[in-house]
Amino acid sequence: MTTANNVNTNKTIDIKPIVIEQSDACDVLLLADATTGKGIWMGSDLEWQIDPEYGDLDTDADKIEDVYGADEDEWEAAANAKLAEYGLKLGAFDEKAGDRYELVEA
Repeated sequence: MTTANNVNTNKTIDIKPIVIEQSDACDVLLLADATTGKGIWMGSDLEWQIDPEYGDLDTDADKIEDVYGADEDEWEAAANAKLAEYGLKLGAFDEKAGDRYELVEA
């Protein structure tokens, strides 16, 4: 289980990291928590941070930008290369939502 610091209470809470495609071009991915739908970001202490009460996905989420590939395999490789900075890689695609992937440890 992954945890994050709740910035309102300074207590650790469980989160389920996902990436959400911000644009139709799929070149920008937002890091978020699947449970709350709120953005997550890596703090200066290298711990996940979240504002589950007042947080905003577009404002709070760490953004993975410039994710390009000539085909799906190249795009996934590019996304995974950028996610490696967080120790993560793409997991299963959420067919129902159509715009997000689960994240798993790299």
